Amino acid sequence: MDALIKNLERITCGVGILAAFALIPLVLATCYEVFSRYAMNAPTVWAYEVGYLLTGSHFLLGMAYTLREGEHIRIDVFSGKFSLRTRAVIDLLGYTVTLPLMLWLTFELYLYLVAGYQSNEHSGSSALNLPVWPYRIVFLVAFVLLSLQIVAEAIKSVRRLKYGHA
Repeated sequence: MDALIKNLERITCGVGILAAFALIPLVLATCYEVFSRYAMNAPTVWAYEVGYLLTGSHFLLGMAYTLREGEHIRIDVFSGKFSLRTRAVIDLLGYTVTLPLMLWLTFELYLYLVAGYQSNEHSGSSALNLPVWPYRIVFLVAFVLLSLQIVAEAIKSVRRLKYGHA
């Protein structure tokens, strides 16, 4: 079980770090857009769409990493007063409810990806008009990773219940 958790978290961490690097082209594209729009009076046709795709990718691919690091929103005023065992029960209940929803959503995102690919759907958000299926791969990967990280967190919660530590 340790090897499973370690491998899942290694993948989650690697993808989370890659997602953080998505900020570099996002900042560069935004700076270029601002410069070309205001200094050269020649806005780009691509920066808006690239910007929102990179922002969404950064957010989506960072979800599992954020869960791994325990940085999703909690009401610390309450949970900080609970024992480790009580927090583990609450977490395990949350993961038990959330995992089936994530698996269902992941399956639906797969169907959404296939439909976009088969219909050759494009974004229509800018003159760049990118195909949507590559971005839908990001959606799918992000929710697969989140589902896997939920499994790892559920196992850690069971351990906290059983042994009093992760």
